Amino acid sequence: MLEQSLVKSNFIGRDGFIWWIGQVQPEDSQGGQINGAGWGNRYKVRILGYDSPKSTTLKENDARWAQVMLPTTAGSGAGNQSSTVAISPGDMVFGFFLDGAPDYNIPMILGVFGRTSLVSSGEYNQPFQPYTGYTSKVSNDGAYIPKNESNENNAASQKSPRAVSPKQAKQIGPNERASFSAIGDVVKGASASPSSTIGKMSTEIDNFVNRIQTISDKVSGAVGNVRALIDAEISKITEKIKKISTGLINGMVGKLYKKLAPVLNAGLKLLYKTVYAIVLAATQNPSIAHKAGVAAQTAMVAPVSAIQKALPSITNSILDSIGDTIKNILSSVADNVTNFATCISDQVIGGLMNHVIGGVDSLLSPLLGGVDKILMGFNAVSSLRSNAEALLGSSPNRSKGEIATNFNASVNQWVIGKGAKEEPKFSPQKILETANAAASIAESFISSGEVIGDLAKSIGSFDFLNPNFSVSGYKSDISSCFGGKPSNCGGTKVKIFGSNGAGAVAKAVMGSIVGEGVSATGSVIGIDILNGGSGYDFPPFVEITDECNQGYGAVGRAVIDYDKNSPTYQQVIDIYLVSEGENYPISDPAETPQSQPPYIIDDIVIVDAGIGYTNNDKVIDQNVEYSIRVGPDGEITKVFPINSNLNNVIEVNDLPNLVIKSSTGYGATLKARLKPRPEFQGQIKQQIDCISK
Repeated sequence: MLEQSLVKSNFIGRDGFIWWIGQVQPEDSQGGQINGAGWGNRYKVRILGYDSPKSTTLKENDARWAQVMLPTTAGSGAGNQSSTVAISPGDMVFGFFLDGAPDYNIPMILGVFGRTSLVSSGEYNQPFQPYTGYTSKVSNDGAYIPKNESNENNAASQKSPRAVSPKQAKQIGPNERASFSAIGDVVKGASASPSSTIGKMSTEIDNFVNRIQTISDKVSGAVGNVRALIDAEISKITEKIKKISTGLINGMVGKLYKKLAPVLNAGLKLLYKTVYAIVLAATQNPSIAHKAGVAAQTAMVAPVSAIQKALPSITNSILDSIGDTIKNILSSVADNVTNFATCISDQVIGGLMNHVIGGVDSLLSPLLGGVDKILMGFNAVSSLRSNAEALLGSSPNRSKGEIATNFNASVNQWVIGKGAKEEPKFSPQKILETANAAASIAESFISSGEVIGDLAKSIGSFDFLNPNFSVSGYKSDISSCFGGKPSNCGGTKVKIFGSNGAGAVAKAVMGSIVGEGVSATGSVIGIDILNGGSGYDFPPFVEITDECNQGYGAVGRAVIDYDKNSPTYQQVIDIYLVSEGENYPISDPAETPQSQPPYIIDDIVIVDAGIGYTNNDKVIDQNVEYSIRVGPDGEITKVFPINSNLNNVIEVNDLPNLVIKSSTGYGATLKARLKPRPEFQGQIKQQIDCISK
């Protein structure tokens, strides 16, 4: 030991080691070293017991440089073998002095103390107080990694990001993060469907609501960075919907003119006949009567031509003004909607339609006044409000040679991170009726002298303009639309869609149920096929969902029968689970774990047969063994389940984990098929046939 040595050798280790604990200084004090402009692996460190705890006595820039001792597993850089040193400003480090007493000028860093959740992650304040390890080069906005910066190995440790949407991650817990901010967004493929415009708008509004609710639960009154994020999102979606609205506006104005053109032609003919008859009766001269009729028609050429020339400018004027209306609508949606429902997008589209109708009325009515003689009672506004097809904008023009996406006639929407989504059914007539009702209510308010907002005057009195739209118990005057979270999620639903078949119906089998009543949730441990449908030429898509969108992670795959000689040919014969997910509401709020029918493994589906197995291999689940049959290459061709009529089969409460016990086979994937357990009759011990004479 140093205190036992009479003469100092100045050789490392010969005089003992002098240990120290210190704190890595802030980014500003590290100079060019932290930006790669220095040399070696070194950090400015303030050492406890050796350096002053006050910046006024020892400035951060004047602290010692400490070298880092690398472990043998890190490599020195020779042979291209090296690892980056992972030390951050604010870290507490441990080491020894290379030069020893009395100089203490060459500290070496041997290790770093891990941070705990109790360590503050604020900015640097004063020496030896904890502060964030993030620098100006790498900032943490908390989007993917919680800001506690702890490295503990316990239940409160930082969790890996989940493959769920940001909104769902927020619902799961405060420290949960989505692995990708776009997970949960709906993407709509190109389509020639006449309802494509409506579908695209609905998709954008759905995504908008989810993003806004991820940013802030209470949008109204948001300030600072939160308000800026919301405004940025509104501006972005406004531009998207404005582009999509081109089809809506062109469709409405174009279809209006198609209705107006024959009316004008018929009116001109009627005008000629009327004038001709009047002049003929007065002059008894057909030639004069003809000239008078032609002159009356000629007088209408200029105003009719003015209408034709004005139509493109009317469309452009409406398109130029619709941006502000969209932005105001989205601001109201952000303020008043907490949960997306299809009826919300219906109302938004209805509001845009009312804006277009108002624009057509104000810009076209003066021109129509010039041809009033030949309109025969035609009214542009009444025409638009009576024709649901006017809502269906034409599809955007595709570039030359581009082929429209044709994934499947019934599937044109995908959820990022999840898969195919059943496209909602849109009713143009319903949207039109809602728009008309909202416009009528707004007009009645104005007529009665009630004060309503400018937006309601422009587009109508829609539900999403009401601050109580998401409050429980809200009732609407125009529809049953509600912008809050449903009080009853309606249970977990299995949607089967796509392919060319139809009629398949399935029920989710729930397990690991927690809670009671409407709050009960669980995992999807199986899918019970209630009806296999018919006509499926390839496996349809399967979507496992609930109305509250609270469940996540369950993924199913459909299996159909390809055997033409089978009675179940082209039917869905099974849906196996890839993953069970969690937090799904149970199918019936009155259904409890005790009241659910017990489910058992009815059959084993061979997803991948594998290779190299033998007939002596076994499949094991819950300590139950299943025999198998293999083909010539050792592929599994059949797994024999336990006969539930002869054996008291164990009830399944969790997703079955089928393990193949084999020393030679590999590659097989098996999934269990669940069915309600039949009433156990007991094992048949002996059968006696009695033949009476």
